Amino acid sequence: MAITASPYGLRPINLVGGRPNPGGAMREVSMTVNSASAIYTGDVILIGASSAGQPTAAGATVTTSTGGVLGVCVGVSYVDPILKYVVHGQYLPANAVTSGYTNIIIKVNDDPQQLYQIQAAGSVAATTRGYQAAIENFGGSATTGLSSVRAVAPARTATLALRVVDFVDAGSNFTDLIVKFNTGVQMYDATTVTAA
Repeated sequence: MAITASPYGLRPINLVGGRPNPGGAMREVSMTVNSASAIYTGDVILIGASSAGQPTAAGATVTTSTGGVLGVCVGVSYVDPILKYVVHGQYLPANAVTSGYTNIIIKVNDDPQQLYQIQAAGSVAATTRGYQAAIENFGGSATTGLSSVRAVAPARTATLALRVVDFVDAGSNFTDLIVKFNTGVQMYDATTVTAA
């Protein structure tokens, strides 16, 4: 049971229906322009919206009208400007291109049927199964490389980013939820036009 707030972003576990896939479905997306914020493992990744088709970490709010949600970051790779060889890492620092990073790849779990585990901002009762939940993003940790994305306030609001499917520890101080992207959030099943 989670008794302390220690968000870790969205962590792939399996597919809807219990089909096995612990994050193995992955698209490698190249990145050639700076991202103003670091990209951490567990971040929601946007494509297109104000980023010229480049991957960026979603800000504090993701809804069905956000557009351009590709999936969740499950790692990165790049040629380090000092070491001069390929590094496979948990996060990419902000403004990496300006800092000399090259051959940047953001690894994204983009399966629309993927289930994720995520910590909630507080206690969530089992009676909220099937509700939707918002996402909060507070950045991440350069030490662990993990995102600080967490779920908040499950409610009956169709435009929120996540659908609550199940619980790891319903009712604990900081409940771990099992979620999937709500219908219309991920760009593969959304009608929202992605900005160029």
